Amino acid sequence: MRTLSAIALTALVAGTAAAAYDPIVLSRGWERVDRFEGQECTGEVGTNGKFYVISASGFAPDERALLTITNGDMRPLERTVRIDSRGRWQDYYIPFRYNRAGGPVAVTIAGEDCVVPLAFTWRRARGWQEPAPLTARR
Repeated sequence: MRTLSAIALTALVAGTAAAAYDPIVLSRGWERVDRFEGQECTGEVGTNGKFYVISASGFAPDERALLTITNGDMRPLERTVRIDSRGRWQDYYIPFRYNRAGGPVAVTIAGEDCVVPLAFTWRRARGWQEPAPLTARR
């Protein structure tokens, strides 16, 4: 019976592997701002209005992929990332441009046989300019 329960739990977890989102992001109701579905791979970007999570799946296990992020007219960020043993990669991104209220972001995760292009437009989160609700000590 324990063996069957363990197999059922493993199958349930493996069945959700196609969804690239972090379970914490899903449970907190983040908004999906872009999604890509290719023949072999998928990807998506979600946000809570301040932070963005970029996720991709369908890569070869443990392969290295090239991550490229462009944010408006700034020089693109490029780095090599390691895909996990289940063929997935995920990271958080906080877009910011000094003296800019927002702008377009393009993300590409490119592996040997899989390329995931994603894009979204960010806006500076509201409320960060508000002073903290503190009062002076007397």
